[in-house]
Amino acid sequence: MKPALWSRHPHVRAGSDLTFGERSADHLKRTFGSWGFLLSLIGGIAAWIAWNKLAPAGWRWDTSELLLLNLCLSIIAGLQGGALQIASNRGDRINSELALSTHATGEKLLELNLAQMQILQELRRIRDELRKDGT
Repeated sequence: MKPALWSRHPHVRAGSDLTFGERSADHLKRTFGSWGFLLSLIGGIAAWIAWNKLAPAGWRWDTSELLLLNLCLSIIAGLQGGALQIASNRGDRINSELALSTHATGEKLLELNLAQMQILQELRRIRDELRKDGT
């Protein structure tokens, strides 16, 4: 699985700079937010239903008309909700780091711009003095 593009940003922590929880959240985000996961979940549910409808009575897992499947899907939904929230929180932290970096960069650019404006004003003052002296 490819790493996210933001991991190449110089102001976002990545790799060994991340905590175990942050790396896990990134992995959950990439895994649960993929077509592979959705297709495998659909395939697993379809196989479960097919097995419990087509298998001989003694071999079926769900003897109460797919009651166990319903329970398993409820557990998956609950776990997935929590996992996706963890991943979302990680995304929020990444966005915060990017915003702080952008703000700091903007502040530096503003300082440089002000310094250049002061130099430009000084050059204009010198130019105006030279024009007055030359006339």
